[in-house]
Amino acid sequence: MAIREDFQRARTDLEKEARRNEILDAAEDLLLKSGNERFAVSALAARVGISKSTVFLYFGNKEEMLLAVYERAFIRAFTQLGDRLTEGMSGRAFCEAFIDSLIEHPALLILRAQLARTIERSVALDSMVSSKQRILACGQAVSDKMDRMMNLETGNGMRMLMALINLTAGAVQVDSLPYVDPDALPEDIADLLQTVSIRNIFMSGAELIFCGATGRPFD
Repeated sequence: MAIREDFQRARTDLEKEARRNEILDAAEDLLLKSGNERFAVSALAARVGISKSTVFLYFGNKEEMLLAVYERAFIRAFTQLGDRLTEGMSGRAFCEAFIDSLIEHPALLILRAQLARTIERSVALDSMVSSKQRILACGQAVSDKMDRMMNLETGNGMRMLMALINLTAGAVQVDSLPYVDPDALPEDIADLLQTVSIRNIFMSGAELIFCGATGRPFD
């Protein structure tokens, strides 16, 4: 496949960043439609209208690209969470803001379970480190704001964030609702799947984490 002329003409750093973001936009869209297991660079290249070799001008391999998709989704989700923090908000209100922010960025949830197990193992060490540094900086900014807004002991915001992120990753693994049509199921099975949806599992565990970390009531 021929390289698109606009990709060939990218010369400045700003133009190259725009091309990189276009590839990431297409990669995220394809990921949401096909899932991580069936994600293929060839399909991505066809979607953008470029060759596979052009994709690899911007990313070292498929995993480096998926890491970039994850990083971008993480930063967007946690920036959104930071914007939703309010002075003196309850534990329930905070945890609802947390899970809603992550659910609104599903690429983060899809890739989180594969991050350490496959994705990070397949990228260059400097790429993995620099990505983690940017993610950590974003998480630190949000956790510092949590400490202030929720009057937490210094550092408890970061501890709570890490615990809630791990809780979410586990909840994703048992949530079948995104993959089935509830209307096609018997009522009792549909009710069961709703009970073990990611949001319900998360909120149940999040109450224990919040109360344990703060010694405060959830509501």
